[in-house]
Amino acid sequence: MEEKSLVSTMLTGKPSKNAFIVASVTVVVMGLATLFYWQDTAWSQLMTAVGRQVFENHQWWRVYTAVFIHADIAHFLSNMYMLWIFSFFVFGYFGYTIYPLTAFVSAGLVNIIAISTYTPDMELLGASGLVYLLGGFWLTLYFLIQRQHQWVSRLLRVTGIGFMIFVPSTFVPSTSYRTHGIGFIAGILTGLIYFFKNKKMIRSREVYKTSIIENESE
Repeated sequence: MEEKSLVSTMLTGKPSKNAFIVASVTVVVMGLATLFYWQDTAWSQLMTAVGRQVFENHQWWRVYTAVFIHADIAHFLSNMYMLWIFSFFVFGYFGYTIYPLTAFVSAGLVNIIAISTYTPDMELLGASGLVYLLGGFWLTLYFLIQRQHQWVSRLLRVTGIGFMIFVPSTFVPSTSYRTHGIGFIAGILTGLIYFFKNKKMIRSREVYKTSIIENESE
């Protein structure tokens, strides 16, 4: 009797050779933007996402420039190590249409939703919405694609990683946990849309091994 078993998927092989460059350039660009913001010039003050400025004065660019800037070095470093990892893997396996194109457009929408829930003069800045979006996207696709593992095993893995990386161990009042949650949900939804839109292509990348099982006659 023949038995087929799944041995590899599109996530099993090596990521794109350009993934390291893309992830590193992302961090460098955000570092330069953050340094510019720290100069505290009239231009840099136009970079934060502020509800009143966005919705009343129609300064929509703020929801995107805010992704690139950070309040201090601790804020920058806490976002960059996770952003480098997730941008490496998301670009490496899913290409530039997902990262950076779709991801950055979606990160702006995440900021729009977030600032709409705050007081009009609250400032929002940082890449954490983008980080959580990429994390939600990656974990969702991992669960749906890596079918060589049982679904319970996949669920435990993504849940464990999600709690380990994304659930804070301490509460910091200045951190927008609301933006984190919105970003993570947006990442899950983006992952689901990508999967069902590209399901045929994803499944075509699966490789199966056929084994012959001999039945012993009594």
